[in-house]
Amino acid sequence: MSFCCWCCIISRVISVLAILLVSSVGQAQFTTDGFPYQVFSNSSAWNQLIPSGATVEPLSASMLLLIKNSQTTNGLSFAYYQWTAPLHNVDSTTFTTRINIYQPQGEFYHNSVDPLNTGQILNLPVPSTVNPDPMADGHMIVYDRATYTFYEFSRFIWQNSTWASATRFDRFQYDVSGSYPAFNAGGSRWWMRAVRGAGSTFIGGLIRWDELVVRGELNHVLAMSGPVNRMRKTESPGYTYELCSPVSSRTDGWYVGTNTVMEGQRIRLNPSFNVNSLTGTKARIIARTLQLYGAYVVDNSVDASLYFENKGGNYATSPWASFASDIGQIQAITLDNYQVLTCDTPVTK
Repeated sequence: MSFCCWCCIISRVISVLAILLVSSVGQAQFTTDGFPYQVFSNSSAWNQLIPSGATVEPLSASMLLLIKNSQTTNGLSFAYYQWTAPLHNVDSTTFTTRINIYQPQGEFYHNSVDPLNTGQILNLPVPSTVNPDPMADGHMIVYDRATYTFYEFSRFIWQNSTWASATRFDRFQYDVSGSYPAFNAGGSRWWMRAVRGAGSTFIGGLIRWDELVVRGELNHVLAMSGPVNRMRKTESPGYTYELCSPVSSRTDGWYVGTNTVMEGQRIRLNPSFNVNSLTGTKARIIARTLQLYGAYVVDNSVDASLYFENKGGNYATSPWASFASDIGQIQAITLDNYQVLTCDTPVTK
């Protein structure tokens, strides 16, 4: 066999190996049911460990005391069967249904998803069998594994089998940054961006069943709500709104005070807290995540709460309830064990 033939064979072998390598890497990024192991890019704010040089907000203790005095508990609560969002993992190549949504308040959706100002989004690959969270906010997440696309909705209400109303809508690929520019920098209808009160994605920071229960891991910043989120620090600072970028692109905080927490600001469990004092395996995972990654404040609520994927059921019948004695240990960690971190990138309007 000539030297050229050997070169040809070797070249083909290398090509096949390269294809197999790329294929294996691509498959390794997703679970067996097609969901990404990591949501958002490596550089996303949601995937960053707390820097070793992170500083604690000088008023951290006062901020946490205000939260404590504004709610019924002295720890974090959980949103798991209501006031959170279900996650529907679908494959649009396996069904022909396409639905349409409209904005019911006379607004247009954000210009990134509604550039023609129609107030409608047509032909969405969403099965007519999926439903949102049962409470008024009606949040819902749909992931299409055929196109690697997330669709998120707020106040989603079915009108018939092909039409639904939704006050806000967002669409993005699984490997984007997961953050948006703040206020006017985010477009002409910046207040319509994303589906959370902070103008952030809902999948960001959500504690998912497939990661905590199936794989026993959490490798990202968590999402949390707060009862006294900041509108601005003083009555007359020369601006109306204040937030912490890049996670927050707008704010629905309405408290005024220097001891209030900005939406987009990060809170962590004190690194000195002894995680091994917790007996629950899942509680230790969550606690360690709160130490290493922390949680971003992204919405308002009666009590400061972490968000879990809504798996259906109620307070007692949700699949999460079977781990109450384990995960519930997080709720016993009092707020004075947490720290509010300094926001390095505040934005005002």
